[in-house]
Amino acid sequence: MKDLGHGANINQISQQYNINTEDILDFSSNINPKVIDGLEKYILEGLNECRRYPDINYTDLRNNISKYININSDFIIPGNGATEIIYLLMKCIDKRLAIFNPTFSEYGRSASLNGLDIINLELDKENQFSIDIEYIKNNIEEFDSLFICNPNNPNGKVQDLTELLDLMKKYNKLLIVDETFIEFVKQEEKYTLVKYIETHKNLFILKAVTKFFGMPGLRLGYGLTSNKLIIEQVYNYKEPWTINSFANNISKYIFNDKKYINDSKEYYVQERNYMLRELRRLKNIKVYDSDTNFILIKLYNNKSDEIKVELLRKGNILIRDASNFIGLDNSYIRVAIKSRNENELLIKHMKSILGA
Repeated sequence: MKDLGHGANINQISQQYNINTEDILDFSSNINPKVIDGLEKYILEGLNECRRYPDINYTDLRNNISKYININSDFIIPGNGATEIIYLLMKCIDKRLAIFNPTFSEYGRSASLNGLDIINLELDKENQFSIDIEYIKNNIEEFDSLFICNPNNPNGKVQDLTELLDLMKKYNKLLIVDETFIEFVKQEEKYTLVKYIETHKNLFILKAVTKFFGMPGLRLGYGLTSNKLIIEQVYNYKEPWTINSFANNISKYIFNDKKYINDSKEYYVQERNYMLRELRRLKNIKVYDSDTNFILIKLYNNKSDEIKVELLRKGNILIRDASNFIGLDNSYIRVAIKSRNENELLIKHMKSILGA
């Protein structure tokens, strides 16, 4: 199998280092540790639904998402995770795609597999990975579509994209925004572009339940756009029944669980502050600001693969070696924010390796 360079390669690590999978503390995968109340009940309900095909139009699912984010259900394209939507979208856009890096590798991979010309743009590492709007203005004719993750993976910083959106609309360019992690942001309403979907036909947003709702194995994501041509093209390529009965059924509950949503948001505000504070007490590293559920770290005296191995051997802790992100090198690692006990263990072992 091809190594796609993502986190959460638990089985491979288990075999390589002879550690039981259940003993590995996985800080490489950015998943909410909180579990929805009633999850087992909802899964069993989904099991009962497995005796028949899901609704091929996903009417109830789209309506449930519609109520959650307050958007017309006609503008919602459900997918088997956000990744399915990414790969479908790459079949439907014009040939020249610009991608802000460092970022999630599947944007570039899906574009390449679909024969698109990729223009790699750099976020400003010296300024919290910010966008240089003037550079975009000066090079706007070099691409047809622009892909950005907000908050960005791997650095976790959210940005106000309204000026970029207006610029792209002015020049009739498509802006694709991955908002997979935006629900972790304290002021989500300020930064999400969902409110612009109906008025901006040049906007496509990706979202998912994977991260915030802590269910990556469920494989449920969705795309948002009011661009009827793109919607039609995506459905021309989309396979039927890619979303299973479990995901379809659980959408009745998770989007309405206000307590889970609010508790998760509050938890991450507090725990993010704790992690940033404690990590910044360690020597020989730079800790980047984050608005989401992971933190990017630059190592000054260690290499990413070396500290990854040391944390595995000393604490059964798996972190994300971030050296394979475009624009980064072997001085970068990424760590998730997990439960307080797990976070304390990570800090303890990093302190023993890096020095207090």
